[in-house]
Amino acid sequence: MDENKIGQFIVELRKEKNMTQKELAEQLHITDKAVSKWERGLSCPDISLLSPLAEILGVTTGELLNGQKHTASSGDHGDGVDQAISYAETSVNKKIISIQNILSVSFSCTLLVGMIVCIICDLAISGALTWSRYVISSVIFTLLIFAPILKCGYNGSGIFGLLLSVSAFIIPYLYTLGKIVGGNNLVASIGIKTALPSIVYLWCVYTVFRKLKSRRLLAAAIAFLLAIPLHLIINLILAGILATPVLDGWDALDLSVTFLCAAVLFMIDRTRHSQRTPE
Repeated sequence: MDENKIGQFIVELRKEKNMTQKELAEQLHITDKAVSKWERGLSCPDISLLSPLAEILGVTTGELLNGQKHTASSGDHGDGVDQAISYAETSVNKKIISIQNILSVSFSCTLLVGMIVCIICDLAISGALTWSRYVISSVIFTLLIFAPILKCGYNGSGIFGLLLSVSAFIIPYLYTLGKIVGGNNLVASIGIKTALPSIVYLWCVYTVFRKLKSRRLLAAAIAFLLAIPLHLIINLILAGILATPVLDGWDALDLSVTFLCAAVLFMIDRTRHSQRTPE
């Protein structure tokens, strides 16, 4: 879809009709600045304006999107629907990207403003950076791990980037928190040791869902089952550090519920899969 070609075509048709940009804009109930942008190739008409714009200019929607009038020998008469679909997809994608950019900037600015306010308050009250160091490190960590989502959205690339960021920055973040706390490294020790198996678990779940795209229930069931060894590993780590029991009544209940959820999801998936499979 050539925006410059479409824009030039609109200029030519408008002048053939002896219309100004303002007159065309008034008929479409938009501003003349929008028409000016179309004609300069800076943007394209919204999908909802294609039909009325084509009618006003005396052409078909397909001709408008193609940026030229069809000839008897061009063979382009049947391309209007395909072009409209392609144009709609492009228009929607541009709007989604625009919304993502706005949300990304808003989210980042909100975090940064909050961090600056905390720094100012800490300096005003304590005369030095004390508790605000927790906020600074947490804000930086949040921006780093959510950067792929803010850039790519909640698609495959965004989720992969999020997991990659968490894997790369969670250990340095926990180590930094331990240093801020001072002499007692218990926070960093527990956090780092429990973070490692958790990261492995997240990558396993991500891989399972990637491999089983068409069977989400089965993937969810496997994720629940993988959570059981993760639970036991974390309990063993905590028991070694804090000298607590590896399992108690609440742990047994939690593991039982997790296993039950996995079993139910397995059964539902098996039932649905057998119904879809021809005998």
